[in-house]
Amino acid sequence: MLGDHFWPAMYPGIIVGLLIGLASGGVVSTVLGAVGGLLGGMAIYFLFAWLGLPDGIVSLAGLVGGAVAGAFLLMRAGRRVLRTS
Repeated sequence: MLGDHFWPAMYPGIIVGLLIGLASGGVVSTVLGAVGGLLGGMAIYFLFAWLGLPDGIVSLAGLVGGAVAGAFLLMRAGRRVLRTS
């Protein structure tokens, strides 16, 4: 299932998540944003592979969108965990 395109496809997710985390400020937000971007990108990659969509501009846009969503969700979860502890 993990082809030759898997890790190169994850780079935009990591970079987008890292930039969103940096924009939010703080080391914790940066790390959570990068991890969330990676997880969101992975989820969209596997979804597109399951749907049989080829690598292209549509899959890149989906990966970036998944990375943005993953970064925001993980950063929000991190804020809730740190606020309640």
